[in-house]
Amino acid sequence: MGKKGETTLLKEGLAAMRSVGTVHPSSVFLARALAPAIERNDPPQAIVELGVGTGSITAEILKRMRPQDRMVGIEANKNLADICEKNIEKYARTGNAHIVHAKAQDAGKILRAYGISAVDDVVCTLPFRLLPKKETEEVLKEVRRIVKPGGHFIFIRYIIAPANKDVTEMLHDFTVVRKKLVVRNIPPAEVVVMRKKHI
Repeated sequence: MGKKGETTLLKEGLAAMRSVGTVHPSSVFLARALAPAIERNDPPQAIVELGVGTGSITAEILKRMRPQDRMVGIEANKNLADICEKNIEKYARTGNAHIVHAKAQDAGKILRAYGISAVDDVVCTLPFRLLPKKETEEVLKEVRRIVKPGGHFIFIRYIIAPANKDVTEMLHDFTVVRKKLVVRNIPPAEVVVMRKKHI
């Protein structure tokens, strides 16, 4: 990650911590833990990332994607969305990745604009502990709407913050299938993977 991205994230994070959630790019270790696993023989995958920041996680997702997979990254901060787009240029050569400046609550509408009705994975770094409860509810309602049965919601919790039970309670049709602590990140974080139940 270039110095420009780091400096901008520091500036934006200090100016709007409640929405940005951090002042430091995610480490490669956190990015690897968050990026969905894609097997060679899997059917085409659709992935959405909520809160792309400067693109460190986005780049890791794109490294794993095949030409038939599609990814949409959504970022509410225009400066960070622009930097992310520049930082992932070398990975997004096939035109199957898009970065959109918008709110996470608009994910379904944005996906439909790209011809995607539902996704296999949602990767999310939004700071739920810092967001107003109403905004958290709106985002998680959208997650429930766009994830396919059997699909995953992958999010982080910085361990300096207490666990947010609201997330698992609001996603009552999802089950926690895995947790992983990533200490090699500033600050250390827990990655939580939830799977949507087949109803």
